[in-house]
Amino acid sequence: MYQPRRAGAPAADGASQAEPVRAIAGAPRPASRTWYIAAADRVGAVFLGLAVTATTGALVMAGTAAAAPIAAPVTTPDTASRYNGISRELVRPDIAAEDALAVEAASKVADNPLLQPTKTMYAKKKVTVVEEPKAAADKVTSLDAADKITVTPEISGKYRLVKYKSNAAWVLKAALQNSKPTADQLADGKAPAATRKVPSGSVLGLQPEAMIVYRAVMARWAVKNVGGWRAHSLSVHQLGRAIDFMTYGNFSQGNAIAAYVVAHAKEFNVDHVIYRQRIWTPYSPHWRGMANRGSATANHMDHVHVAVKNS
Repeated sequence: MYQPRRAGAPAADGASQAEPVRAIAGAPRPASRTWYIAAADRVGAVFLGLAVTATTGALVMAGTAAAAPIAAPVTTPDTASRYNGISRELVRPDIAAEDALAVEAASKVADNPLLQPTKTMYAKKKVTVVEEPKAAADKVTSLDAADKITVTPEISGKYRLVKYKSNAAWVLKAALQNSKPTADQLADGKAPAATRKVPSGSVLGLQPEAMIVYRAVMARWAVKNVGGWRAHSLSVHQLGRAIDFMTYGNFSQGNAIAAYVVAHAKEFNVDHVIYRQRIWTPYSPHWRGMANRGSATANHMDHVHVAVKNS
């Protein structure tokens, strides 16, 4: 029978001989485990935990993916099926209308590129617009000085292709300019060309400097009566340096003559011009009113009075 021993008492020889301690071959004793073996056991436990966690997450994700709906396969729709519910008789008029528009657009003729506007120009003077670029061509219309017209780059000899009411026409290119004419240019442009014959030498007792104006005006306008030198005049008429162009009630002619002389005042060496109770001078180049002198002739209502300086 086992008898416990007291602390500090030596073990009985009988007990050590009767119950010897048996050693298990190959199994290390707990007291003899080294520190690195214990550390390896702890690391292994950590990796085992991670493996278990990863396995659990994979199982959860697999379950979630299995629960998600599966997209239906994409199929090509049958294009013929869209007409199953629509009568072909109903859509035929629409198709026919679309076809007609397509044919019209394809067959439309583009505008003549030569008639495409490039810029606007102005007539320097009265000029004729013709159908063809030649003098004998039929007349289309006429342009007065400062009239605008749309021109193209096309040139043929002395003529330029223009656009008049969407049609092609031709104008003398020398009669056109880029900017609007000035007042002097307008007056000059409205004056007729010098086509009438004028007597040579001096007439009406006029001095040579006055004859320059006389010839220029009379070559352009058919003025019926002209006054020149007067012996008892208080003006420069008595010096032969003044002219009276009698226009009477033809105010259009009177205005044109007055404007023309003013436009050429420098080359005519003009001293002053009087018409319809107004006066123009080079040193104050604008028309100003005059006092009433008592009659139409005295107020220059029926004639243009031109006086020139002594050359």
